[in-house]
Amino acid sequence: MEIKIHKTLKPYHWMLSIITIPIFGLFTTFYGWIFYATISGQNGIWGNMYSYYDLTKEQYGFSRLIIPLILIGLMIFQLKYLIEKNANQMNKTLLVSLIFIVLWIIGEFYLQTKFIGKG
Repeated sequence: MEIKIHKTLKPYHWMLSIITIPIFGLFTTFYGWIFYATISGQNGIWGNMYSYYDLTKEQYGFSRLIIPLILIGLMIFQLKYLIEKNANQMNKTLLVSLIFIVLWIIGEFYLQTKFIGKG
């Protein structure tokens, strides 16, 4: 009876989801806070970081908003396919997550090339 709990999902589906969902949640919170601090004009490093990249508030803020929105979507789909025990769709979601992470890292490297140190 215990064997049929996972039906078509392999243990790595569960393990990757257990690892990625909380990490995606942390990054969603972190980047969401950066968006909020930038758009609301709060003082400090999170609210003024756009000036270090030679971007406007809106450009920097919305570039920080896109990341949590995508991460929320990936978390929802991972949870959905875990509940449905759909291994095929879970594989696709994990592949999309991997591609997104690679593009995200490339984007952050590109943004660092635009960094202008102040002071």
